[in-house]
Amino acid sequence: LPLLRVCGTVRENPHMRAFWASTVSFFLAFLGWFSLAPLGLDVARSMGICENQLYPPNMHPRRRAYLSYADLKTGKSYCRYGTDDLDEPTDCQVAPDGSNATRYDPSVLADCMCVGGTHCKNTLTNAGVASVASTVFVR
Repeated sequence: LPLLRVCGTVRENPHMRAFWASTVSFFLAFLGWFSLAPLGLDVARSMGICENQLYPPNMHPRRRAYLSYADLKTGKSYCRYGTDDLDEPTDCQVAPDGSNATRYDPSVLADCMCVGGTHCKNTLTNAGVASVASTVFVR
């Protein structure tokens, strides 16, 4: 029976080593490609490349990533009274009653702001491309 020779020696069954090497290689490639996405924000936070780590909201309140941010759970926005332009915001609107209230609310921002067009997002994208490229090169 051929099934009895599955665990034979290398001389008797030379293709099994290649089969298991390719199986393990594919598993590691799959793990590497898909494990970066859920861990991306934790990796970015530990590397210190988040938008609010590089540009603190108190010192740089008019960053585009901050102006367009709104918390999905609470519905609160960074700009308390809305932005000056919905498509290309450059600043938050002043209070409608003319009071001297602050128009920015940094407390609603996420721990790690990593959205499109930021250094953080570009770094994570390049890391993903490098991961795929290195896996293709190794295979």
